[in-house]
Amino acid sequence: MSLSFYKYILYLKFLNYKTNYFISDNKIEFIISHYKENFDYLKYLPNNQKITIYIKSNINLKPQISKKNIKVVFLENIGKEYQTYLYHIIKNYENLSQINFFLSASFLSVKDRTKNFTKVYNKIASFNKQRFNGLYTSDDDFFLFKKEKLKVLDPKMRIFEHTTSQNVKHKMILSKIYPLENYFYYYFKNKKLDKFIRSLNGIFATDRENILSIKKEIYKNIIEEYKITDKDYESGHYLERLYPSIFKLDK
Repeated sequence: MSLSFYKYILYLKFLNYKTNYFISDNKIEFIISHYKENFDYLKYLPNNQKITIYIKSNINLKPQISKKNIKVVFLENIGKEYQTYLYHIIKNYENLSQINFFLSASFLSVKDRTKNFTKVYNKIASFNKQRFNGLYTSDDDFFLFKKEKLKVLDPKMRIFEHTTSQNVKHKMILSKIYPLENYFYYYFKNKKLDKFIRSLNGIFATDRENILSIKKEIYKNIIEEYKITDKDYESGHYLERLYPSIFKLDK
């Protein structure tokens, strides 16, 4: 474990301490898209909040549950985390948690994802909801006093293939609506596209009100595209870059 990675692990332990003692029970729900990863990440999640794990594997995995409020749901392996998030929103639309923290189970095994997770968690635990307007992402120039350069993506981008964190390339099922900006305005006509489009590694959190600012039917229409198991979709990667625009509320 590198020194940099160890820094994030220590900070996660501090954030969990802060959450357990200073944030109301069940205010946050950790919504985890899990494939075949191990469950070590549960050690770094708080004891007093909801944890919902969606397992998208034909292997009958089950975590050693040592925390309360853990719910395990098995899903077909359709799409990736973007399909999981939509499924959760649709199924829980009328009963969403106050803060919904969406993440992939691989966040602890890839340094950039660990960093992104820690940034989002830090914002939630900062007790400064007004500053973030109910949307918590890793988009911040400073973390632990270290300045980072933002990588801005082209709104006219296409994504024909994807390279995984294991350096495996695979082809996409291409979106019928493209490029990225056209896809956004097709579904989210009343929203404004953020000029800084970035990849969040599928890790972000948003308040219930931000999710409810979009009609349930729109989420249903989007998820209808995802039907084939063990395939990845270009539009899913559009979504991963559009979360800040989708869930941003007008001040």
